[in-house]
Amino acid sequence: MFRSFRWQIALWFVGLSSVIYLALALVGALCFFTSLSHSMDEELKVVASQIGHAIDVTGDKPTFRDWLRVVETEPARSVMSMQLFDPDGNLLEHYGPPGIPRLLEGQEEMTENQQTVRIRQSKLTHKGNLVGYLQLQLPADKRSELTREFLATMAIMAPFVLFGFGICSYIVSGIAARPIEHLFVTLQRFVADAGHELNTPASIIQARSQSLERKLTKQGIVVDDVPVITSASERMGQIVRNLMLLAELDSGSQEPVRTTLDLQEIINCTLAEFLPRFQEKKIALKSSLQPITVFTDRESIDCILRNLVGNALKYTETGGAITVTCVTHEGEVCLTVEDTGIGIPEDSLPLIFERFYRVDKSRSRASGGSGLGLAIVKAVTESLSGRVEVESELAKGTRFYVYLPLPRASAVAQKLHTCL
Repeated sequence: MFRSFRWQIALWFVGLSSVIYLALALVGALCFFTSLSHSMDEELKVVASQIGHAIDVTGDKPTFRDWLRVVETEPARSVMSMQLFDPDGNLLEHYGPPGIPRLLEGQEEMTENQQTVRIRQSKLTHKGNLVGYLQLQLPADKRSELTREFLATMAIMAPFVLFGFGICSYIVSGIAARPIEHLFVTLQRFVADAGHELNTPASIIQARSQSLERKLTKQGIVVDDVPVITSASERMGQIVRNLMLLAELDSGSQEPVRTTLDLQEIINCTLAEFLPRFQEKKIALKSSLQPITVFTDRESIDCILRNLVGNALKYTETGGAITVTCVTHEGEVCLTVEDTGIGIPEDSLPLIFERFYRVDKSRSRASGGSGLGLAIVKAVTESLSGRVEVESELAKGTRFYVYLPLPRASAVAQKLHTCL
């Protein structure tokens, strides 16, 4: 159990670490992208401030002055598109790559024809009058390439980082779970020991009260307290036995004894024992069972069925009905116990398999419920590598599904039988 608990902690840690790593990678890529954009803007700003000596604004229109010599001297500048526009936005001259051949006033970045450029404009004035615009465009291809490389690097590193997180989380989860494991083992031992110690006096009280009741009956003495003591001792004995069973299931000391069984026969035998109680309460008992051969533990199946049918009988009013069905479905055996009882509130459905949990505590005590029956059903089902599910609606009834694995040979045979 604790090995599974340890793995769950480790997997949760790795899962959360993966989400955090992905988030940090995306945030890092965004910061890297923004930093590169800022660097491009700074480069455009520097070039724009240094290019003034190469622009002649003394005439009616701005022109580049001896620009080819400047480009030959500083070839790095030729990666930019350098454009001159008149005040109306008409292109006058340009050097370098073509870029986007129009004035993009008020924009920092523009994408057109699958080309993205960072932009910087400067107004050109002469004697206080606007004579044109200088526009610089720097291609953003390198920025996109570097950002992709950053993300690719983070993706390549991810398996190694998460593997390291996984090892660390498994070690840390083992250390963190050690005190819990110790407490659980101590509690488990206490429940088992207490169960054994209480089982003997409970049995003695039950036997002595029954003996006393018989003696008093022979003498014609009627005492109301004796049946109450007998009933209470029986209930205490049942609780003790349930606690001992749960302790054994938790410890894994009691492995199911699996044999080839006729599931239909087991269910019919168990239901036959309940029939007088159904007749006494005037509740209809219905069954629809397929002939299914399983490789499982008879006592476990009997325990599951007794708890589910007993629970349904307890919470179904006179005149109601309980239906037990057993079919095969997708390589599994599906055992269903359905009643027309009081139902379970929706907010209680996730809790009903917890130990000592009772939806209606006053009603459960009056009917002798201890809150262990469904916990036992879940534990026994899981010991058989199965699962249990529940559906319920208030005032309409409850339906429990117990799914058990079907042996491969039996699954194939059942599938062929269904097809025929």
